[in-house]
Amino acid sequence: MINGDAKEFIDGLYYGDERFFYFNGCKYFIQGYYVQGRPMLKLDMLEPTDSDFEWQAISENESYPVSEFENAAIFNGKTFWQVEQEIEWVDC
Repeated sequence: MINGDAKEFIDGLYYGDERFFYFNGCKYFIQGYYVQGRPMLKLDMLEPTDSDFEWQAISENESYPVSEFENAAIFNGKTFWQVEQEIEWVDC
């Protein structure tokens, strides 16, 4: 991971922390919050602004669905850990 530690990036998601990052020239924002009493992670593509990309997962238990994010093939058909060396973590 560029500008950060991938394990720290993932660890924060277990608490619903917000993360901004770039991958393949696109800016993303991931955050956790509760929907109808269940924890959810939602990933949006912020740039380019005309993108309609969105990914989300709602947990069936009391924990944020971090493993679902880690294992989702949402980065050009690859998972987070397959591309983490190409991801740039940014403040906003």
